[in-house]
Amino acid sequence: MEIQEIKAQLSLAQVLDHYGLKPDKHGKMNCPFHEDKTPSFQVYHKTQTCYCFSSNCPTNGKVIDVIDFIMHKEGSDKHNAILKAQSLISGVSTPVEQTREQFLTKMFAYFKNAVYSSKPARDYITGRAIDHHAIDVGYNTAQFHHGKRKEETLINNCVKYGLLRETTMISGRSKDDKAYNVFGKWCIVFPLKNRSGQVSGLYFRSTINDTDQKHFYLKDRQGLYPCYPNPETRKLILTEAIIDAATLIQVSEIAAEYGTLACYGTNGFTEEHEQAIKELEQLDEVIFFFDGDEAGQKAVEKYTEQIKQLKPSVKITSINTPEGEDVNSLAQGHEIGILAHLIEKRNDPRFIFSFEKKKVVQPEITEEKIEKPASAKKIDPETQPQPEQKITAPLNAKLDTSNPERIIFETEVLHITMWGGIEKENLSRLRISVHVRSKNDKYKTYRDDCNLYSHPQVNKLVQSISESLELPSPHVSQTITELTEQLEAYRLEERNAQLVALRPRAYEMNTQEQKQAYALLKGKDLVKHTLKLITQSGLIGEQKNGLLLFFLYLSRITDEPLHAIIFGKSGSGKTYLQTRVSECLPTEAVRPVTSLSENTLYYSPKGFWEHKVLLIEDLEGVYNAFLPLREFMSKQSISKLTTDKDAKGNNVQKVLTVEGPICVSGATTKESIYEDNANRSFLIHIDESAQHMDEVMEFQRKQKAGIVNEAQQQEARQILQNAQRLLQNIKVINPYALELRIPDMVFKKLRTNMHYLRLIEIVTLYHQCQREIKTDSTGARYIETDLGDIAIANWLVKDTLLRKSDELSGEQREFFESLKSKSAKDSSFFAKDLRKTLRMHPMKLARYLVQLESRGYIKRTGGNRKQGFEYQVNEWDDYKLLKEGVDILDSKLEQLRQKMNGKSQFHTSFTPHSQTKM
Repeated sequence: MEIQEIKAQLSLAQVLDHYGLKPDKHGKMNCPFHEDKTPSFQVYHKTQTCYCFSSNCPTNGKVIDVIDFIMHKEGSDKHNAILKAQSLISGVSTPVEQTREQFLTKMFAYFKNAVYSSKPARDYITGRAIDHHAIDVGYNTAQFHHGKRKEETLINNCVKYGLLRETTMISGRSKDDKAYNVFGKWCIVFPLKNRSGQVSGLYFRSTINDTDQKHFYLKDRQGLYPCYPNPETRKLILTEAIIDAATLIQVSEIAAEYGTLACYGTNGFTEEHEQAIKELEQLDEVIFFFDGDEAGQKAVEKYTEQIKQLKPSVKITSINTPEGEDVNSLAQGHEIGILAHLIEKRNDPRFIFSFEKKKVVQPEITEEKIEKPASAKKIDPETQPQPEQKITAPLNAKLDTSNPERIIFETEVLHITMWGGIEKENLSRLRISVHVRSKNDKYKTYRDDCNLYSHPQVNKLVQSISESLELPSPHVSQTITELTEQLEAYRLEERNAQLVALRPRAYEMNTQEQKQAYALLKGKDLVKHTLKLITQSGLIGEQKNGLLLFFLYLSRITDEPLHAIIFGKSGSGKTYLQTRVSECLPTEAVRPVTSLSENTLYYSPKGFWEHKVLLIEDLEGVYNAFLPLREFMSKQSISKLTTDKDAKGNNVQKVLTVEGPICVSGATTKESIYEDNANRSFLIHIDESAQHMDEVMEFQRKQKAGIVNEAQQQEARQILQNAQRLLQNIKVINPYALELRIPDMVFKKLRTNMHYLRLIEIVTLYHQCQREIKTDSTGARYIETDLGDIAIANWLVKDTLLRKSDELSGEQREFFESLKSKSAKDSSFFAKDLRKTLRMHPMKLARYLVQLESRGYIKRTGGNRKQGFEYQVNEWDDYKLLKEGVDILDSKLEQLRQKMNGKSQFHTSFTPHSQTKM
């Protein structure tokens, strides 16, 4: 490839971008070839050359082109620089097959760079009150296909998408060369973007004809300007023209509060506009800012009706644009603040627009010869470097956040450290503790703390740094501004990362997994097979407790979940039981925690707890959070009124609300817990028998011996998880509810009765794939409970009801039953003999005996404090009577079965599947 071809295809902007260099809006930057404290390197986009004015630079006195730049930057000879340039061209060349978006993005980048090479374009843009440094705007010089006639892909794409049109004229170069008409010649160009933010269309506005034929859209118009509105937009401004929207988005105070969307004229409210507005779920108001003429008023009336049909609840307002004016003309003839003022006063009937304080727009001053777009005469390139302009040096600095507690921001002259990091929760302020020191003089330092969102504090900080370090205030101000913007970007990135980390991971089942899950849900003896899978997943013993926990955790998919508290001594396996059953739940449905503070729940992200299971390893770890947790369990939502600071530092009230529904499960070693917490939950007591302990230890030995099939365990868990993913929260009606009764001796009957009925509903819900889905008079879908569901619930709930009927705690009852088994009726026993038999600590034994004696279960018959007391059992049949009382559940079920003539689909007595050998 010849050198001239390289220079024609490789722009200086592409080379600078490759090396991560970016000149400012005046084309100035610090020289990359020597130590440069002030920008002395000038880039000339028009001639694709650059020049360093510093006498310390090895390139001083020489105009540098792209190849020279690469040669000096790489420290290579010219041959290797040419090879490097060719590799850059191949890396940026147009792909063989480009999408519309890829091609138009590349072409718009070309048009955008062309602004810097054309004074007429810059004059027109400036005269239109548009800042081409602030927004994306380009210029079509109609030269983009010259010098590249041999690149067929570019020409073909230009013809395909409408930028070029073939003509019958013969090219002046050769009779074989084709000639083309250029679309949108000598127009400024604005990008139209699709939903993904890609350039999908182009809008051209003539710079030489401002009366008729001044607007051009690329064929097959697609996309919106400036882009699709942010989904969180609440207030949306609609303008009549694209240049009006471009004018508004430059005003920071407008862009911060309002979204902006351009229509394509008075008849240019397209289906794409309608769809974009329809998707704005948080939209509160649409504001029309159309031209102040009859056509603009009629368009507002027409579009208002269309938007009312799309968004009936959205407020629609219109700005009273002065007659004969539009958004852009107002910006040209008045101070830019008039736009925000008009928008602010849109609802004030007393506001009357005044034409005072007109401004005069000055064109950009330059010594370049004015270029005439309509002339075919070739403009001579710049041959002499321009005089150096004194401007603020570009920082080219980035945050070092490798240590979040010691964030560093380093420029050429300053080293800034922010100790303690930044506040990430409160976005209304940006407070930092900062240490600023000069890199040239270590004794010039300044320390302070400051809220970067407080204008007075920032001004004071800039002034203090400037005085202490003897630096120009503009440079310090620019540094603090850049620091603030990068801190904002860093904080937003960190918050988004936190949200992503907290977001549950979605799981997509394949066809085989769906078949297995449906086979389980539709199969015969669903509950028995479920219990078998829970056992295969690694749960040893504890069949009834494990299945009950499974159904309690399943209740999370409903609007009123149930809760569980697992009791057991230290090392008895309570956490093991909770963990093993929770492993059978979909991972996205589980939220395990070790501890909770009092306020943690109130600061949860939206949706974090909805239909989730909160697993607490030990209830001692959430002691301080018992109050909000208890209310969360009952009401499925909690709220808190707190005080915070607004952006101005004023105290404001703030309501923190967290929504469920949530299922809570916790384990504890205590014999009993606070009654209000216990009454909200199913009480599950660990099997601490010697037989169960032997089974667990045998499994542990097999596990260490490597003979446990872990793949089978994971397969069982996966089937259960996928089955739950297929379940829906459908309404359940229990036609037998009026006939069901719980035992009279149960404490807190009102809440316990509701728990019992809810458990029956959950069992029914689990069988939804086997039940007929019916519809009530309102059209709501539901399924019905059958007697088999009640039988399963009865089998599961008996132990819990027995515990809630017993005034003794679990450990007290276990002790009393052991005492009775070691004693004979009408015989007595001494405490010291009982301690030896049961191998108990004397203090614990004494406490239990005092408790049993106070409740009348035993009585003291003799002895003394010195020799020991003698006791006798008073109550022998109390536990048997409690069990008989709980059996009323089965009696009621049997009566229902007889009433149904024995047509129940499930036997009254539910027998669990025998434990599967591992």
